Amino acid sequence: MVAVDADTTLRQILRGNEQWGDGTPLEQATSYFLANMLDDVVARVREQNPALHRPVDLLISMSGFSPLTTILAYELIRPARLLVIYSAQANASVDVIATHVIGPNRLRFQDFSHRSVEPTDPQGVYREVKAELARWAASDGRRPSAIIDITGGKKVMSAAAALAAWQLNLGLCYLDGEYDQEFRRVVPGDERPLLLDNPTALFGEQEMAAALETFRGGGFSSAYAQYQELCEQIAEPGRARFMRALSGLYRAWCDLDLASLPECVKAVEAARKAAHRELTQQTSRRVAEQVTFLRSLTTDPPDPAALLVCFHVLGKHYADIGRHDFAALLFYRTIEGCLSRRLELSFRDFSCKNPDYGFLGDPDEVAAAYQRAVVETGGQDNRALPSRVSLIHAAVLLYSLDDEYMLKAKLNSPGAIANLRDLAEIRNNSVLAHGYRTVTPDQSERLRARAEHLLSVFWQLHGTRTNVRALCERLKFVDTDR
Repeated sequence: MVAVDADTTLRQILRGNEQWGDGTPLEQATSYFLANMLDDVVARVREQNPALHRPVDLLISMSGFSPLTTILAYELIRPARLLVIYSAQANASVDVIATHVIGPNRLRFQDFSHRSVEPTDPQGVYREVKAELARWAASDGRRPSAIIDITGGKKVMSAAAALAAWQLNLGLCYLDGEYDQEFRRVVPGDERPLLLDNPTALFGEQEMAAALETFRGGGFSSAYAQYQELCEQIAEPGRARFMRALSGLYRAWCDLDLASLPECVKAVEAARKAAHRELTQQTSRRVAEQVTFLRSLTTDPPDPAALLVCFHVLGKHYADIGRHDFAALLFYRTIEGCLSRRLELSFRDFSCKNPDYGFLGDPDEVAAAYQRAVVETGGQDNRALPSRVSLIHAAVLLYSLDDEYMLKAKLNSPGAIANLRDLAEIRNNSVLAHGYRTVTPDQSERLRARAEHLLSVFWQLHGTRTNVRALCERLKFVDTDR
């Protein structure tokens, strides 16, 4: 608070019991405050608020009948440039403000400007603020660090100024304190400046929406960074923390970074529980099922059946966001995994990575049957059994063995195997595999349909009672933050 004697004198001037210069008692009291009390108030407030010491290029202040709020904001923030926005009825305040802020060690005439607006036109404030930013950019070539002071002026002007700050991503200043009915402003010396880097920082809905769009587009690393920043800004960060954790999990999942999954799973579980009141039951249930599923990929080695589902879910994700070359690779892995895993499950100890064909039967008979199948299905006449079993090798081997899987999957005809070769070439010709072409949406869809069909048949023979199509749908990435 200010000194008792100064405050007493100020009250006496306001009541007309003492005189300080010319004008009405309120004008005299304003002059007295500026001459005798302002410096002490400013020194005390600046000492208690370190944030006021950072450089500010531009202060935009709403001004009403009292010039003191703008003068105080100027003295506390000490900007390089000042724009006063006022209503036509407050012309006298502009003169007082200009007299105070222009002079040696203060602003030059060219650094002070003022604009009159119609108080009932909320767009007027916005237009003037935007125009001032444009003038600065035109003269300086950069965006200024700017703060809008909404303390003075009519309420509609302050509301419009706050909206302009929100729209233009500017900081906000408000001089709070106990209101003095007699002086018609905050009690002198009780000013408490409230500074917000941006009015949206309190709730962050605009930034949350922008982060969600990044998240929906599959930019999980960027979304993580956006949510990380929001966690440190907004008043209630529960949703932001949940989405930060989920972004980290989806990033690891998309990258098949299996080593990072355990920590990511823990982070999502903790964030989901903390934000449960802000999440819909549908989102909470889906994420819980995803976490349960992903735990099956954290074993060493990962569950092979879970990997097949993982490939297919990721393929559908990449197809949904238009990244069809990535989708083609993952659908190819799904198809290849179903065929090779069927071989390994049907013939104990057989490995597609290091095949010993003795586990399939008499090696000579297996080789002869394989060669006949190659010829029947339109493959190249290669008499040697493959040293490593790929997608087409596995399909031809299963075809040559009259395997039940091929019958159920409708791959038991030469034409079906030939068609599978064509699908495999889509992936092989991709720029991400061995070729120089881009996978089209139609080609991606063809691979997806075949992968889903083969996975469903595999699941009938080797999976649980769960409907794998329904499982993949439930594992689909969430697209909301609630």
